[in-house]
Amino acid sequence: MSNLVALVSAWVTLLGKGDASELETLLDPEVVWQGLEPELVCKNRDEVMGLVKRFAARTPRLTRFDAQEIGDRVAVYVEGPDFPENDVMAAGAPRTLTFTFRGGAIVRMESVRTREAAFTA
Repeated sequence: MSNLVALVSAWVTLLGKGDASELETLLDPEVVWQGLEPELVCKNRDEVMGLVKRFAARTPRLTRFDAQEIGDRVAVYVEGPDFPENDVMAAGAPRTLTFTFRGGAIVRMESVRTREAAFTA
């Protein structure tokens, strides 16, 4: 299975059923999720899953979901009216993540500010 298909399947399961187990199985135990600011970082699978499970409890409506595989990365861009305001993003602002894979496991996640930053090689 391609990294793109595995990741999209995991996110559909998370968003549709609130079940994060498929995503969890993709995460390397030492995965790092770097947020938009240097201090916003999850340093392992447990920390990432804690954040994902909080997100899954209030699943936002999506109006657009784009995903593209670029080498060992998968870039995901989502739009929706329900994204809350936080310290670095306005309410309703699109969200973009990149996922770096090694050996079929996600070893790095990175939040990026723009779709263009993620969807270029």
